Amino acid sequence: MDNNYSQGNEKRGLDRQQLYYYLKVYDDQTNTLAGYLGDISNQGLMLFSRDSIEQGRLFNFRISLEQDLGLEENLFLDAQSVWCGKDINPDYYMIGFKFIDLDPAGLDIVRYLMNKYGFEK
Repeated sequence: MDNNYSQGNEKRGLDRQQLYYYLKVYDDQTNTLAGYLGDISNQGLMLFSRDSIEQGRLFNFRISLEQDLGLEENLFLDAQSVWCGKDINPDYYMIGFKFIDLDPAGLDIVRYLMNKYGFEK
């Protein structure tokens, strides 16, 4: 866990979009809720989760688009945790992930989510 992360002092300059909906993100291997999507970019995402996650851990995520947005498919992606810090709400952590080999179809869905349901921070 990267304890040096602070919400207002993030070093990356990616074009991130916070979404109007906190979409559910599942660990596809265990079929358990990993957290709620806080923001997303072409290169990664941030989750709100009740559990902390160590840096460098790999995940197979499924973002519930059928159930939450009524779209015809869900988004499946592989991601690696890069930081973890406490949220303002003490019951949650904020966890940053970078995408691992996101395919063009997945990238199209990410861009769609950013354009349709996002707003700039």
